[in-house]
Amino acid sequence: MDMTINMDIKSTAMNGARKGVRNGADYIASLQDGRSVWIDGERIKDVTVDRRFRGAIQSIADLYDIQCDPALSDKMTFTSPTSGARVGMSFIQPRSAEDLRRRRDMMKTWMDAVGGMMGRTPDFLNVMVSAHASAHEVFAVGGERFAQNIVNYHEYIRENDLALTHSLVSPDIDKRKQMFEQPGEMVMRVVRESDAGIYVSGARSVATLGPLANEVLIMPAAAKFPLVADAEAYAVGFAVSIDTPGMKMICRPSYPTTGKFANDPLSGRMDEMDAVLWFEDCFVPWERVFMYRNIKAVEAAMKSPSGPHGSHQSATRSLAKMEFLLGIAYNLVEVSHSHFPNVMVQLAELVAFVETLRALVRVAEIDCIPGPNGTVVPYEQPLNVVRAQYPAMHARALEILQFLGAGNLVVAPSVEDLHSESGPAIERYCAGADIPAERRMQLTRLAWDASCSSFAGRQNLYEKFFSGDPWRNAAMRGERYPGAREAQDRVWAFLDRNGEWEQRINGA
Repeated sequence: MDMTINMDIKSTAMNGARKGVRNGADYIASLQDGRSVWIDGERIKDVTVDRRFRGAIQSIADLYDIQCDPALSDKMTFTSPTSGARVGMSFIQPRSAEDLRRRRDMMKTWMDAVGGMMGRTPDFLNVMVSAHASAHEVFAVGGERFAQNIVNYHEYIRENDLALTHSLVSPDIDKRKQMFEQPGEMVMRVVRESDAGIYVSGARSVATLGPLANEVLIMPAAAKFPLVADAEAYAVGFAVSIDTPGMKMICRPSYPTTGKFANDPLSGRMDEMDAVLWFEDCFVPWERVFMYRNIKAVEAAMKSPSGPHGSHQSATRSLAKMEFLLGIAYNLVEVSHSHFPNVMVQLAELVAFVETLRALVRVAEIDCIPGPNGTVVPYEQPLNVVRAQYPAMHARALEILQFLGAGNLVVAPSVEDLHSESGPAIERYCAGADIPAERRMQLTRLAWDASCSSFAGRQNLYEKFFSGDPWRNAAMRGERYPGAREAQDRVWAFLDRNGEWEQRINGA
């Protein structure tokens, strides 16, 4: 079949009016598209009004409103190089350390708004697709048009300010087998093709933010595919809109809440949801395909700087999150006047986490390296340290909150209790040293939700595994650390000077 296309012509889906940045209302309206989202055994007609999704949707909408604040325009946006419209700063392709700092300031503003509790806010994939587009040549290994496709796609999501999810993981039944060996034709793969595009079937996991996104980006996760013909059907990368026929999302249960944000300030507002994607003869037009049945193209795409750029965003989120947990801890101490030496030691531990993360993020920016096509790439090694160390920092921070909150977290009453006939008693036993009961209850419920609730448990698990298998990642970091040889050589050089020192000291 003739696989050529005109690179100057985008698909109908990739054309349309240029919008630039959009606000929260625009974002919410974009989710009302008939998407196939399933949870608790039912298909949701409209995620924007469903109680299990609307809190997180409003949190994302608030972020879009922040970038439309005229007072923050220079901080949150830049001028599009193609349309001249103001577009989100997370779509920038940085060309200097200053550009990296500007982008981080924008991302940090969003992360501070959600306390770092949402790991897949739109800036994460914006940064990664922008990096892919900056290195579009690597996608040309499978054909020149795939390189142009990723450039066109970056422009499309930038000019329309779309929210993306992605899925890198293939579900497995038998861990002894390769993904293409899994039984039941379960793993997503190409099943056929036509002049217009390809068709895929099977499952991918985990799509965090899936039900709340506009598009899903599918890329192979493994750095090395086995060089066998059976794997080629799985060597595919593409993007489709969430309402694409033939694709459904099967969500995990939402976290239990009382329906009052005062009682569940994180569970009720920040549950970004995780889902498995199921494709059934789902059509993907050629212009949305970035790699196709080409294992060498998959290996080449791994050279895209999307990893370090994505780590820059996630490290910024980690900093915002640790600062938020530090704020909770200091407030717990203040409301009870528990400024004891052992407590101060625990606070100092959190302070060390915050300042370590801040330093690592800044070093990655200052020591950036040249990237493709005149761009720069954050220095990856400090960001790798964040990815390696933050899960333990986070788990320890939650433990400290539990120590500081102690029994108060266990017996924290609800807003309904405060306004019941038990209210007068609660006003007395829940009051802080200098603040009324209702204010202290808000803080206590927040500390509980951050450290003890189902939401907190998912956060802890997410931090351990969001960037992949932590043990495999650690092994690769140890094996590939670029500074190892220089450190080794320095040791040998030190030992080689022993003879010189003996002569100088002994006068030989």
